[in-house]
Parts: sequence; structure tokens; C-alpha cells
Amino acid sequence: MGGTDKDTATVISTMLLVTGITTILQSYFGTRLPLVQGSSFVYLAPALVIINSQEYRNLTEHKFRHIMRELQGAIIVGSIFQSILGFSGLMSLILRFINPVVVAPTIAGVGLAFFTYGFPQAGSCVEISIPQILLVLIFTLYLRGISISGHRIFRIYAVPLSILIIWAYAFFLTAGGAYNYKGCSPDIPSSNIIVDACRKHAYTMKHCRTDVSNAWRTAAWVRIPYPLQWGVPIFHLRTSIIMIIVSLVASVDS
Repeated sequence: MGGTDKDTATVISTMLLVTGITTILQSYFGTRLPLVQGSSFVYLAPALVIINSQEYRNLTEHKFRHIMRELQGAIIVGSIFQSILGFSGLMSLILRFINPVVVAPTIAGVGLAFFTYGFPQAGSCVEISIPQILLVLIFTLYLRGISISGHRIFRIYAVPLSILIIWAYAFFLTAGGAYNYKGCSPDIPSSNIIVDACRKHAYTMKHCRTDVSNAWRTAAWVRIPYPLQWGVPIFHLRTSIIMIIVSLVASVDS
């Protein structure tokens, strides 16, 4: 999208705060389901279509802000449609045609679409990804029945717990020098590395170390996101229709 590492940190921190606020609000209004609200992967594919459209491909000035405003406008229209779908009772009519035969291929299609994103990332550092996958499987399949203080934390928090443990494991590997190579620096982009020995280790340093994220380095310790921080949203019929269709898919998914 043409943004900087600081922009990446801003988007992620904003998303995390808003999902927290949404989770609190959802506890008192609406369906009041016992779950944590989060960003849906269903919206990622159409967002990528909008981002990579010919209209924005040749933008040079303020490209990131312009695309963010466009995405926000489309998401706002999609969310309004989703609210109308729920409050009007139309969703109950749609549910009559939704059964496991419909839902299972939909969910499988969404999941398999991101197979090409996830597994190449996992293969980029197998000594981190394999323990992560094994830990998730152990928590969800074998420890799910264990109760601690009346709470089955391994069933509820299997993914965040495993991520926390494996990230700490990766941090100790990084701090202990497991990915330190003589004369090589993880801060130098692989395209600028001259020494052949360092070029061989560049891929490992980039994907296995926990201190190479420039977005993390540039992120503020304390930052409060605010409405319209990227400017006034842009509303276009084409992108709005895309998000309306996707919001319907997300409703079916839920």
C-alpha cells in the first residue's frame, strides 16, 4: 500500500484496540456471545483486490492514506448493511437456507484460500513453526479437558497461549545468539548484503529472529487511535458493493 513501517504499526495497534472495544460492547449489546471479537479473514481477499486495483497501482503521492480512506469507506458501508441485516430480521430468513452442507464448503474454501499464505511462512523458520503447530495440536486435542481454577484455559486460549510460549522461546533463541552469524547484521536488507556467507544466512535471520521487525521498533509505547486518523473515508459504489457481498459471507460464516 506504499506505507512505512510506522504506518504498519499504527494500523495493527488501531485494529487491536478497536477489537477490544468491540468485544466489550458486544458483551452488553447484540448477540452477547461469549467470544472475543476480531478481524475476519473473509475481508482480506477483497481488500487485496481493492489495494491492487489499477486505479491505485500508479499512485505515488499519499498512496497509503488514499487506499486506507477507500478501504474505510467500503468497510463502513458493508458494516451498515450487516447491521440492517441483523436488526431487520432478514438474517433469520437467510438462515432457513443455511445448513452444514452450505457452511462447510464455504468455511473450507476460505481456509484453503489462505493455505498459500500460511504454510510458506511456516516453512520459512521450521524450528519455530513446528513447535508452534505441535503445541496448538497438544492444547486443542489432548489438554482441552484440563481445568485450572474452574476454567478450561487450554480449550479457550489454545492459540494465544501457544503463540505466547513459542514467541518467548524464539526470543530466548535470538537473545542467546542462536541466529548470530559472524560479521552478519539482521538490520541490513538481503539485497544489500555483499558477503556470500551472510547472504546465505539472511533468510534465516529475517524469519527466525524476534528483533527484525521495523514496525515493532518504530511503534510508540503509548498511542491512542482516534476517528478519521487517516482522513475522511472515501465512498465508491464499486468498492462498497464488494464489501456488502463480503459482509453477507461473513454473516453466514458467523
